Amino acid sequence: MLNFPLPYKDELIYSVVARAGTHMGITSPKQLLDTVFGSRLVIATVDLPNHLDRLRSLYQPSLGYSVEKLAYEHTLFPVYSPFTTECHREQCLQKMAGNSRGAIHLMLGVAASRLKQPKYLRYCPLCLQRQLIDHGEYYWKRQWQVVGADCCLEHGHLNEASINRHEYHRHQFFAASPSICPISSQRRAEPSAIKVARQVNRLLHHYNKSAASFAQWGLYYRQLGGKASCLAGRNIRHEAVRERVLARWPVSWLNEHGLTIPETDTSWLRAIFRKHRKSFSYLEHIVALDSLLPDSWQIDDVLAEVISIRTSRYLPNTDMPISDEHITEQLADKRAQWLALIKGENIKRVRLKNGALYAWLYRHDRVWLLSMNRQFYLPAVRQNHRVDWRQRDLCTCRQLIKIRNACKSLLNCPRRSRNWYLSKLDKSATVEKNIRKMPLSASFFKRHCEEVSDYQIRRLNLALQCLGTECNQKWRLLRFAGLSEERLSHEARSWLDNILEN
Repeated sequence: MLNFPLPYKDELIYSVVARAGTHMGITSPKQLLDTVFGSRLVIATVDLPNHLDRLRSLYQPSLGYSVEKLAYEHTLFPVYSPFTTECHREQCLQKMAGNSRGAIHLMLGVAASRLKQPKYLRYCPLCLQRQLIDHGEYYWKRQWQVVGADCCLEHGHLNEASINRHEYHRHQFFAASPSICPISSQRRAEPSAIKVARQVNRLLHHYNKSAASFAQWGLYYRQLGGKASCLAGRNIRHEAVRERVLARWPVSWLNEHGLTIPETDTSWLRAIFRKHRKSFSYLEHIVALDSLLPDSWQIDDVLAEVISIRTSRYLPNTDMPISDEHITEQLADKRAQWLALIKGENIKRVRLKNGALYAWLYRHDRVWLLSMNRQFYLPAVRQNHRVDWRQRDLCTCRQLIKIRNACKSLLNCPRRSRNWYLSKLDKSATVEKNIRKMPLSASFFKRHCEEVSDYQIRRLNLALQCLGTECNQKWRLLRFAGLSEERLSHEARSWLDNILEN
């Protein structure tokens, strides 16, 4: 595609595609999708778009645009990526290159977040006027669409455009224009919005090559609680943390953005100061950090400090295998003890008897412990002696023989298939599910179940008896028997031809 517009600084990918439609005079949303993406199924996503590899291919290689560059400079990915795991960060970049089908919002926690997304796209009127002077057109800046950053640091509170962020026509890209973004007055920015906007701007321009682990975040918040005198022994004084947060942030602002702090053990503020088992949003981190750090704190300095924390006495990450040079005398002794215990023994029984040793290894050497347990795993052999299957097989086989003898001479009987025989038994489901334990019954089914050809011959024989032996019209026999030429098997056709010839 020729003449695809270059993105301006901090312009959303959503805005670039919308401007491309305006430049080319395309009014049909589907035609724009066909032209840019080659597909009509692309959804117009504001914050975390997909198909970045397709957009990258529209630019010359000399411009240096890559999927990672587009994601970090023209989407809201930098706001979420520092607070997830490194594995999820890399997977999200891969999915943003293609079609993720909504997986990115799930992996980054956006879909289930407690943060309330703005209903409409937002803009700063004075910034739009400057864009018109500098570039001759409007465009959507990514700073305007971040939850909590409700202001422009230069001009004041953001205004809402007339475009719904999650539009009913979800395949349509709307370009910023005077009709959508009217120039109107702005309110003064609130102090809380200014604090968030400053840290969000630093996040958007922070190019993190790796993300900290949950263990590193957990240790950082424990250390932060100690520096802020919010520790009671080794435990966090959550009430003291809550008081610090409420002293810095208005309750109305917290409630408006979904960050209500109830006095319960399950509140997000208590969870963020405990061992991290999940990721927290950027706004939760900003609120907690701003309450305990000096006024001059910066989010990128915090990220650098967190990622430098060593989470284990042996390795910075306990989920990584320990190499030979990191094995200490204590660790080698613990490994030897565990190996001596599990050889030829049941892993669960050993774990219950030696809980302290298992817990120590699980905490400090988890990868080795789990791999050794898999190697020495002994499958449990369970035998069910509640049922005498030999006796049940004999009884079932006798019942099947009686059923066969009772219906042997009946020509109008349904097809004597395996399911038909099973339907005549009292416990048909038990026999069907455990037929491998009943060899006599299985042998009966193989020998006496009626094939389709035998069943067709029996129906033709019944038709002959009913119509009389003088009937030599093939179509009448087939019609009375409920058969047709197409459904007749080879054996049944040969039998019928032989009867009619004689």
